[in-house]
Amino acid sequence: MVRIVPRLEVVRENLKKIKHEIGDFKFQGTGKVKSIIADEELEFEFGKIIPIRIKEIEISPNHVGLLSSYAINKFGHVIAIGEEVPLPIEMKRSADYVTFVAALQGKIKKGDLIGVFILFSVEIYR
Repeated sequence: MVRIVPRLEVVRENLKKIKHEIGDFKFQGTGKVKSIIADEELEFEFGKIIPIRIKEIEISPNHVGLLSSYAINKFGHVIAIGEEVPLPIEMKRSADYVTFVAALQGKIKKGDLIGVFILFSVEIYR
């Protein structure tokens, strides 16, 4: 909790500067493909759903991400990506963990490629 409180204060201050819009999104331009790299080592059993720390991925304001539907790691599949404090799309964000579903018993090593994240610039419209 100690780490979250200062971050929340920064977020509150930054939100005052942003006009948050609610609407749908339209893709702009092309996507950027980012590798999802494990930042810890852990072992797991078949069928387990586990969080894995990853090397931080920066997400620019007004960008959304899609996970590749093709399994990249032989032991399982990344089904979600996120950060400790979710932020509005208009702000600079980052991802520092994933949720991983183990298809086999195995081990992830620090530095292993475990997935692919595709970032797209978007425009918000009503």
